Amino acid sequence: MKNLTSAQKDELIAQYSQLIVDSMDYKSLEQFVYDTMTEFLEKLTDSELKEEISLTNDEELYDELVDNVTNPTIKQGG
Repeated sequence: MKNLTSAQKDELIAQYSQLIVDSMDYKSLEQFVYDTMTEFLEKLTDSELKEEISLTNDEELYDELVDNVTNPTIKQGG
């Protein structure tokens, strides 16, 4: 195996990553992003999660999402 410099390794990783992304369809990309985001967010504390949501979107979204999960609506019909 050839020893690579740090820059060469970075370039190899970049090229391989691009090949993987190029070979994925839309649904695979969507699932990968969802899984990656979920894994990242699960590691945050409650206050870090609030900060992440508030900084990425706004505090109103955080409050709305909290309301959604703490006061689920009753599904009617069916």
